[in-house]
Amino acid sequence: MNKYVLIIFIVLLWFPGARLFAQEKHLLNGYVTDSLKQPLEFVNITIKDRPDGTITDDKGHFSFETKTPLPFTVITSYIGYTSQEIEIRKTEQLKNITIVLIAKQEVIDQVEVTGEIKDQSFTKIDPKLIKALPDASGGNIEGLVKSQMGVASNNELSSQYRVRGGNYDENLVYVNDIEIYRPFLIRSGQQEGLSFINPDLISSLKFSPGGFEAQYGDKMSSVLDVRYKQPKALQGSMQASLLGASGHVEGSTKNGKLSAITGVRYKTNKYLLGTLDVSGDYNPVFFDAQSFITYTINENWQLEALGYYSQNAYDFEPVDRETVFGTIQEAKKLKVFFEGQEKDLFQTGLGAVSIKHMPDVANQYKLTASGYRTYEEETYDILGQYWLQDIESTESEPVTAVDGIQNIGVGSHLEHARNDLLGIIQNVAFQGKHQLNDHLLTWEVKYQHEQFKDHLNEWEMRDSAGYSLPHSDKEVKLVYSYNADLETNSNRITAYLQDEYRWQLTNGTLLVNGGVRINHWDFNNEFLISPRLNLLYYPAGNKNNRYRFATGIYYQSPLYKELRTPDGALNHDIKAQKSYQLVGGYDYIFDVNGRPFKFTTEAYYKYMTDLIPYQVDNVRIRYSGKNNAKGYAAGIDLKLHGEFVPGVESWANLSFMKTAEDLEDDFYIDGEGNTVYPGYIPRPSDQRVNFSLFFQDYMPSNPTFKVHLNLLYGTGLPFGPPQSPRYKATNRMPAYRRVDIGFSKDLRGRRPNPNSFIKDCWLGVEIFNLFDINNTISYFWISDVHNRQYAVPNYLTSRRFNVKLSAAF
Repeated sequence: MNKYVLIIFIVLLWFPGARLFAQEKHLLNGYVTDSLKQPLEFVNITIKDRPDGTITDDKGHFSFETKTPLPFTVITSYIGYTSQEIEIRKTEQLKNITIVLIAKQEVIDQVEVTGEIKDQSFTKIDPKLIKALPDASGGNIEGLVKSQMGVASNNELSSQYRVRGGNYDENLVYVNDIEIYRPFLIRSGQQEGLSFINPDLISSLKFSPGGFEAQYGDKMSSVLDVRYKQPKALQGSMQASLLGASGHVEGSTKNGKLSAITGVRYKTNKYLLGTLDVSGDYNPVFFDAQSFITYTINENWQLEALGYYSQNAYDFEPVDRETVFGTIQEAKKLKVFFEGQEKDLFQTGLGAVSIKHMPDVANQYKLTASGYRTYEEETYDILGQYWLQDIESTESEPVTAVDGIQNIGVGSHLEHARNDLLGIIQNVAFQGKHQLNDHLLTWEVKYQHEQFKDHLNEWEMRDSAGYSLPHSDKEVKLVYSYNADLETNSNRITAYLQDEYRWQLTNGTLLVNGGVRINHWDFNNEFLISPRLNLLYYPAGNKNNRYRFATGIYYQSPLYKELRTPDGALNHDIKAQKSYQLVGGYDYIFDVNGRPFKFTTEAYYKYMTDLIPYQVDNVRIRYSGKNNAKGYAAGIDLKLHGEFVPGVESWANLSFMKTAEDLEDDFYIDGEGNTVYPGYIPRPSDQRVNFSLFFQDYMPSNPTFKVHLNLLYGTGLPFGPPQSPRYKATNRMPAYRRVDIGFSKDLRGRRPNPNSFIKDCWLGVEIFNLFDINNTISYFWISDVHNRQYAVPNYLTSRRFNVKLSAAF
């Protein structure tokens, strides 16, 4: 199916784009910066009175061909800056054109109206680096996000990430102003397929770990802001590896009015899952296709359309498992033999249409309608017969080399689920942006309808030495049981208003962005007001230093999972979780031997109320369904970003963080009959130290050979016995340690033919989990004959080799 989809889109895009291959007479290139010598992205570069042109990339560079005869005029225009015209009279002027734009807010059709606060406070990520990043996710863009400042992850099979003490559900993702949602029933990284964002379609990628502006929605942790391309020429790419394949095509008509970009992806992580402790027949198949189309009606009107469909299927028949755990002095072995199977299906679709109107250079309006639908089905019946054994070992003899000598626990467990969920989210948003003298005013009003139908039937029965657990003399009890048939229909109205102002002081420049969001949800009739403020200061004497400050109230109104209580009911009195945030940051830009570097640090404090406590198993989050906790998160992040090796980009991050919560109604009775209130306890996301490194290098004598290193380290997360009060989660998992390395060769050689149809071609070899470290994602709890509980670690993937080939035309 993938092949035919790709062929159809190639044929559709070939006819309007084929004429773009005509030979041009002149090649122009250069770069654009602001007055602070910072590169400007999405600057519009055109030839006066001609359709030829392009936009700058995230480094401010541009390059395009034109057949316009000399002399001609190059026009440079960008939102918020005064347009410039440059007269080109001779061929020497075509190369390395340097353009400096002076701030002044305007509106143009190819570029969204954006302020300087966003450009400076967000981290810009080059989406092209995903092709170089050695990552077991198979090309998900979140692999790059996980290595950003303030981000933590301990699961290479999942695209989910935590930011500054938050959980997976606290992160906002936008594609062309459209909010993207993650699946609701996903419980393990093995089930996860492709994330929504297709790296081949991205033109810009920006990430904020907190303290973001009012224009972004109502969540407490982070924002990932993605823009898809508006292509100017017929191009495409293909990539294949042991983890799957992808391809994309893009193009536009000769007059540039109609453009389209389409991507298709296929992924299977069967190869990786073969290294897990549980052996069996894994059959995961993940597929998606999406397209982004733009049509410029005239200089005042533009249409955009985004379409997406994905199907993730996960079939699994387990056979057996053998896990050795414990210490050298007290080593244990768990053996399990399985019967049964699991079949999961996740189908997702999204469609969106926007129309933009630009009546003049100072005003812009955008009306967007979108619909999101997800159908998720989770079905399994798995019986496991287990033996827990003491094994003999000495300090000179590895634990894995000896046989079990004594059975200390025998039992079985039966897991059953028939879960399905249908979610439909539809919304209409009207947005406006206006330049009023020195103020950039932005606003939006949005109506959203949310519908969920949820059938839940899930339980686990466990037997140890002939007794069901938990044990009762009167009845057979289950470890847990969830049963529900729920349906919700609700409406939500949100709006924001924000203003950005550039204030020129005698000793520097101050950029101020202030705004307020409002939110009303008729499910609980809660009305929320969220004020936010961002400041960015450049000293006049040294513009290599920048200082940032952000504060605000960030609400996270429930969507669906937070509403559901453990007994299968809906809590109609649920309230939004609230986070009061302070963020202070500093940037220092410097050169080392002519190579650019940027050092960034941010300190933050978040005080949170009306929290909904939760527990995490693998990537599944189970909420308590009630606002009965308060908490905090505090920490500091440091990042060094630059050319560790001349000409290639690398970075390193170090984070220190602590997050805790106090449940209002938790207590226990001690041995003397006293009531004890545990007070503040670590939140499930309390990962105290994180370090990440993305490093690139090449052979000086032959730059076509490159090496790419991705390193992640995170201290252990808290955990405790299942179905137990939260204050018992006092244990810590082992630290997450992982190193992936990749080697690549440019098959075009050191002097590629600039006229070749193939614009890029790389062959790569990757080694995942280079040091073959057993990382723990969760625990399987069992009891021995003495009713002592043991936490058997569920390990992630072991070392694997991967080969991939990528080409662009």
